[in-house]
Amino acid sequence: MIPLRYRKALPPYWYEIDMAERHFSVMEKEMDDREKITNELRDQFILQRATYALEVWEWIYFRKVQTGSFAERREAIRKKRWAKRPFKLPVLRLMGSQSGKLLDVTEDFLKKEVLFEYAADEAINLVHLYRDFEYIRPVHVNQAVAVAKTMTTPIIVGGDARNFDVTYRRCGETITEGVQDGQLAQAGVNVLGDAYSFDVPYQRCGEAYTGEGA
Repeated sequence: MIPLRYRKALPPYWYEIDMAERHFSVMEKEMDDREKITNELRDQFILQRATYALEVWEWIYFRKVQTGSFAERREAIRKKRWAKRPFKLPVLRLMGSQSGKLLDVTEDFLKKEVLFEYAADEAINLVHLYRDFEYIRPVHVNQAVAVAKTMTTPIIVGGDARNFDVTYRRCGETITEGVQDGQLAQAGVNVLGDAYSFDVPYQRCGEAYTGEGA
């Protein structure tokens, strides 16, 4: 039977050809091996995956082959690459982003420090950050400082506001044209929440005003 990954790309009449079935069954292993070799060659151009091509990397950066395990040799090349980069904000942002979720990078000129702000909701590799920073740190900068920042979300609280009109008699006022003593007047009272009872201070007719709410 023709393998499924080939059948998806072939017209249906190919399924009835015996020679095609034999061809794909034999060539499948060869094509798998070729894909594996292609991926292995591609990995040699990526420092984190390079193995036998590390000698070429080391010749570029050290002009000689280094000793140690693959991990140790990759780490030495990575340090050498950082040491050749300029001490600028784009490089610092790139460096900081490899150690956690970086939010911002600022420089304190008075304290001669570089401040790295990270989000507190993800892990921060401080050892990795400080180690890389030392390779490119110029003499006029003292150190790197890492800060974990907690992101806060504002809480919006809503409620109901009600307005009531209260009628009461006005007493003791000068009577003008069109206005009589004891006339009903209205005043607005704002009530918040679910409390509906309230007091309205005013002077009652026919009583002496003592200064207290009636």
